[in-house]
Amino acid sequence: MAAVRISMDFDDAEVRAALGRMVGRLANPAPVLDEIGGRLVRSTIRRFELERGPDGMPWKPSRRAQEEGGQTLTDTARLRSSITHRVSGDAVEVGTNVIYGAIHQLGGQAGRGRSVTLPARPYLGVDAGDRRAILRLVRRALEGAAP
Repeated sequence: MAAVRISMDFDDAEVRAALGRMVGRLANPAPVLDEIGGRLVRSTIRRFELERGPDGMPWKPSRRAQEEGGQTLTDTARLRSSITHRVSGDAVEVGTNVIYGAIHQLGGQAGRGRSVTLPARPYLGVDAGDRRAILRLVRRALEGAAP
């Protein structure tokens, strides 16, 4: 099966600093990174239900959803159901192995002859609630690791 990888760096100085401290102090950061990944997966799935990106902006409704009265990006729910996370070393990745995941995240030309322009409908990312949850999880891990 082909896979698409989208890499997004989290540009939040406070969270990055907290994660750096955690990785430096914990002998095994994998359990808290796994918790963070699980939180981000749940948050991403919730975006499919709300049809909103991590920035809170609503997705442009798809033609199929408008014609059938369904939800955008949720025809078969294959993309939504594929969201998972993986902990590797001192990092956690959240994403999909569904080949069309990238075009929905980033937008672009699709279809035969690239004749259809799909708008970006970002579903991957970190929102304000995720940020607070990550900081809470990191603080809890650091408190547990205190000498």
